[in-house]
Amino acid sequence: MKDLLGLVDPRFSWVMTLILVLSIFSIALIVERFIFFAKRRVRSSKFFEKVKDTFQTGGIPEVLALVKNYDVPLAHVVRVGFENYNLPDDMIAEMMESEILNQRNKMERFLGGLNTLGNVSPLLGLLGTVLGLIKAFMQIVVSGSGGPKVVAEGVGVALYTTAFGLIVAVPTVFAYNYFSKKSTDTTDELENYMRKLLKLISLSKGGSYENPQT
Repeated sequence: MKDLLGLVDPRFSWVMTLILVLSIFSIALIVERFIFFAKRRVRSSKFFEKVKDTFQTGGIPEVLALVKNYDVPLAHVVRVGFENYNLPDDMIAEMMESEILNQRNKMERFLGGLNTLGNVSPLLGLLGTVLGLIKAFMQIVVSGSGGPKVVAEGVGVALYTTAFGLIVAVPTVFAYNYFSKKSTDTTDELENYMRKLLKLISLSKGGSYENPQT
């Protein structure tokens, strides 16, 4: 790693420097997404039971006061549901579905950038290797001298860019897949609790979730 970092110099390769810049962006995005999900971590089953108990004992005002203290996706879906409590059940469902989509967009923010960085980094590394090989062979042609040792040294130096590109790409792709999976799982969970919440709201109004009142 020390040898690789030592080669990150504009005089050595502009491609290597560009890969280093991309690695900084990648680290920043990974840290940002990690903090985002960490701050919104909650035991959904316990939270929903707390919402249910609060609704049964304190009504809608108490539920809205409760969810106001939680900046988690499920809390926002619950808020939308109870803010529109007096509307028909199918309209409440549409509004909660819209909020779930809004929360998913927030969870997937910057993931496109991570995906791009993970795909571009190894390609830039390959580009740097090709340019390095061209430079090495051109030097041999110009000097009129060379041999296996000279060629091997040139190839070795050129391959550093590929190695560095892969070093950046592997954790970036891993992080992208992890956050994408987390976003999908959270969305599925929100849809599950949305159905439970719709049933709770509908029954409290004398209707039925299976046959909602209109």
